[in-house]
Amino acid sequence: MNQDHKLKQKLNYSNAGRIVSDSSVGTGRRPVDSKSSAYAQESPNEVIYDPSLTYGRSKGYAYRQVIPHYVLYAQKCLNFKAFFRQSVPNSPAEYHRIRHVNIIYFLEDDTMSVMEPAVDNAGFKQGRLVRRGKIPKINGEFYHWKDLNIGIDLAIYGIVYHTVDCDTFTEEFMRSQGIDLGEKETPPPDSYTQERVAKENASRAALSATRRTRPGVEDPRRRFLEFDGMVLTFDATWNDDRYQVLYFLTDDTIAVREIQVTNYGKDPSRLLLKRMKVPKNWSDVPNSFPSIYMERYDNNNGDFYSPSDLKVGETIFIFGRKFYFYDCDNFTRKYYSEMLNIQQPARVSAGIDNDDYYYNNSEARKRLQRQIKENNKEDVIRKIFNHPKKLRYLVSMIAVHPEDKDREFVLEYSLSDGKIKITEIDKRNSGHRGGCFLAAMLVPKSKIYRADTDNDQVVYYTPEDFFIGAEINIFNHRFVITGADLFVLKYVEANRDKFPTYVVDNIKNYFDNQATSGDELIRESALDKMEDLHLQEPIHSTKLADPPQAQRIIENLQSNSGGDSENRPGSTRQISWADQVPVLCNN
Repeated sequence: MNQDHKLKQKLNYSNAGRIVSDSSVGTGRRPVDSKSSAYAQESPNEVIYDPSLTYGRSKGYAYRQVIPHYVLYAQKCLNFKAFFRQSVPNSPAEYHRIRHVNIIYFLEDDTMSVMEPAVDNAGFKQGRLVRRGKIPKINGEFYHWKDLNIGIDLAIYGIVYHTVDCDTFTEEFMRSQGIDLGEKETPPPDSYTQERVAKENASRAALSATRRTRPGVEDPRRRFLEFDGMVLTFDATWNDDRYQVLYFLTDDTIAVREIQVTNYGKDPSRLLLKRMKVPKNWSDVPNSFPSIYMERYDNNNGDFYSPSDLKVGETIFIFGRKFYFYDCDNFTRKYYSEMLNIQQPARVSAGIDNDDYYYNNSEARKRLQRQIKENNKEDVIRKIFNHPKKLRYLVSMIAVHPEDKDREFVLEYSLSDGKIKITEIDKRNSGHRGGCFLAAMLVPKSKIYRADTDNDQVVYYTPEDFFIGAEINIFNHRFVITGADLFVLKYVEANRDKFPTYVVDNIKNYFDNQATSGDELIRESALDKMEDLHLQEPIHSTKLADPPQAQRIIENLQSNSGGDSENRPGSTRQISWADQVPVLCNN
């Protein structure tokens, strides 16, 4: 049998370290008894038994673990209550103020901080007065917790703090370290703070006494729980418009909401008056309004409208606006009947264009719709005859305010529908932005009374009202006509029988004077003469429409709309220039 005579390796790595491993066998796997000599005594012949080979080696002495200082005292602080006196210069009432602070000592790193508790309405910054850090003493050394005690003075950055008390942990810690604490002291009060607290308590007591003794004053929170969601609703009119006057029983406030009408020509507005108390005598409102009625418990501090002042058929003034009540809802009638023992009158006529009659009568609504169709038919004929002819005038605003001086406009009268459009001429550094001043609409001139109906008929502006020097009133804005387009002269001369003599002479004299003085007939920047004159036919090709031809157009429109025009009621909207204007024709 072959024997292994290789030399065994004794240098190895174990647990990332180099070690020497002794083999129990030698070359050729022969046993090696070299280790047995370690157990031998002085005499190699004497070999004794080592119990550590059987039971293991005995453990050494367990030394005490060392805990770092910052771990032992982590998040442990000593808290001392103290105060200092702050001088108040130039004050006849006081010489100094007492400010109370907390001196905090952090045991983990021997640092200190000074904090001032917050006081309501103090008037100065509070909180951290001294940032955390090691604070030096007068001799240059830093403060240690052994230097702290009750009843001593600590000089910190020029301010002397006097300690008066400490918390329980601080007391136990200091006694455990063999330090006797001084007797606790009562901090002196601050006279200014005491005086202010006394005033607040007196005012609070007076308010409580007022609530208990004043008759008729109730907590609004009770009214909120009792009347929440209850609103008295009245239908009212002002300036020929419909409104809803809402009276909230929760806090006796009033809101005015405008009723929107489709295609009425006015910008929509949700509220005319936001929710608030409305005084009866609006012309004598105190300077404290509206804050006077916002007091929480005092509700008898003004003469305001109450539910007993609101009745159907009567008129009230809401900040100078005259509102007439003509109806109310069922809840309002029930509330007045059961709670106030007041019977509200029945619905009365509002007097707004017989709208109540048309609203409640279906036959009247149908007749009104037929009248609207008749008016539209007349408008269509007029547009066919006169589109797109316009009479343009140069007007100036009669200045009521100094900033309205020298404002010039272009007034366009559309012969197809009788609408007037006003555009302001842009001027640099005038303070007014040029552009559209009035959108195209029918402008009423006045109202005339018709004996056959209960309503007033509106009279609109026509071309015979426009001449040089004429003053016109357009929605309370007064203008004076200072110029005219060349087409106006041609149109007036071609239709002398449709204009008064003074209008024809006025327009003709104006252009004669313009030609004599050598000025331009029309201001190009304002009227854009050339562009619009190209859109209109020459005056020599203008003639009156043939009456049989106009009659055929009307008959065709009546046959297409279905129905006989003789059985339909007449139109209530009359515009005198509907069938008398000339028609552009080609020879």
